[in-house]
Amino acid sequence: MSARYLLVDVFAREALAGNGLVVFPDPGSVDPAAMQKIAREMNLSETSYVTGARADGYDLRIFTPADELPFAGHPTLGTAWVLRHLGVLTGERATQRSAAGETAVTFEGDHRVWLERSGSPGTELDEIDAVLAVLGIAPADVGFDASSLGAAPVSLRPAITDVGVRQLMLPLASPAIVASLRAPASTPGIDGVYCFAPLGPGRVKARFFAPEIGVVEDPATGSAATGLGVYLGARVGEISFEIEQGAEIRRPSFVSVEARDGSARVGGEVRLVAEATLHV
Repeated sequence: MSARYLLVDVFAREALAGNGLVVFPDPGSVDPAAMQKIAREMNLSETSYVTGARADGYDLRIFTPADELPFAGHPTLGTAWVLRHLGVLTGERATQRSAAGETAVTFEGDHRVWLERSGSPGTELDEIDAVLAVLGIAPADVGFDASSLGAAPVSLRPAITDVGVRQLMLPLASPAIVASLRAPASTPGIDGVYCFAPLGPGRVKARFFAPEIGVVEDPATGSAATGLGVYLGARVGEISFEIEQGAEIRRPSFVSVEARDGSARVGGEVRLVAEATLHV
């Protein structure tokens, strides 16, 4: 089997930052039975495979090194950018189809791509002691007031959101606490946890851990950013903010979020790093 692929960095203001993604853009070029093995070989947070393409949309499968995902954010943006770069997508808008359904994609300039999804903002959780224990977080450090983000004064508490994937939103009292976290070997009862704290009005610091699906720490997490947008939109109404993620693993990433009640729009810049051919 011989298959073309492109390596891009997503949520990156320059190459060799953000979250790396391998995209196989040619439908039928990769045997489905080999997709998981190839994702393990690439050893990035995700590898994406285009399984169908049209001028206004495409079909996608997404794999971490350990599992297939129904939806993920940086593969959505990176794959859409690659297909537009190759001339497959020809308009300013496109529709991605994955196991989680349709995702709207919009292009802005040469490098920025946006996705939009709706989802469940979740209800507050009280019993997360096992997760706090593996992260080394004291219960007193959980939660903050949304006024720190320049929003309405609402107390933010942990909740599991669902925008095609279920993830724990874990608000923490300060960016220093987020920066001090240790990557856990497991996250009991959940696939991933998004730890976030206010940096000031319109700015958030975040880290994402998902060892259960083969991602020890993600440099930038579009699905969790979408979940956070839906989470905040339901609690404080419309709000726009930028997430800073990845500094602790030397992959600085910047994720733009436009949140509203019931849905969120998430965007970032994509940079081309390499084009190559897989031979197996």
